[in-house]
Amino acid sequence: MPWLYGLVLSCSLCLAPLAMAEEELIADYRLRPPEMLEVDGQPSGPLVSVLETAAQRSGLTIRWRKAPFIRSLEDLKSGRIDLVPRVIFTEERTAFIHYLPPIGSQRKTILFIVRPGQEASLHDYADLYARAVGAKRGTAYFAEFDRDPLIDKHLASDDLILTRMFQAGRLDCLAVLDRDAVEAEFSSLGFSDYTYADYRYEQWIDNHYGASRRGYEGAKRALYDRFGVALSDMRVSGEIERIYSRHGVTPPDSPLD
Repeated sequence: MPWLYGLVLSCSLCLAPLAMAEEELIADYRLRPPEMLEVDGQPSGPLVSVLETAAQRSGLTIRWRKAPFIRSLEDLKSGRIDLVPRVIFTEERTAFIHYLPPIGSQRKTILFIVRPGQEASLHDYADLYARAVGAKRGTAYFAEFDRDPLIDKHLASDDLILTRMFQAGRLDCLAVLDRDAVEAEFSSLGFSDYTYADYRYEQWIDNHYGASRRGYEGAKRALYDRFGVALSDMRVSGEIERIYSRHGVTPPDSPLD
């Protein structure tokens, strides 16, 4: 019957967007050069390319959203988004983040910015107690620092706010996880009256994409698992290393001097 065929076709077209939406993942990005950049208003860099390649091989599509990291963490908790690149593993975060297989391990040195001439005055961890220390809200630096209630930490949501606070003399030093990102903000301010303290904390960390645990324990487990398998295959095959190399960035798992 023609009217019945038309009704079935109409219903099918109505349901098609819903089926397609189930295969789409929402991923946040932020400026973390050289691994995450923005070019002509669009996300770029090796972390973006790895994620998009893994999604394509998993039969998924990615919808990108630019957001500060602290907002990304909150939206992972609620399940508003699916993925965030380069989320450092902590036990506390496992309550709301499902960590996908790491794409590699990288050396991440925590640095501390001070005024020129003050480098030697901050030469070990204990010297932090005498200072007002700027740090980014929600960022994992290293366990001792993150959990230490005795350090006078002044938290802000992004690097721009922290660099402005340092420029204004409201902070004695800045804790730095991403040197390139912080230096880019200082450059945008035209400020160069800073240097790095003698004290630094060396560590190796796994580079993970963080997925929403709420989504993983709900309807999206199969999608996240499919994506995770693609990431693991890409690491084993060397595809992740090739993507990083194409972007001119040192790949994870590479020995560093």
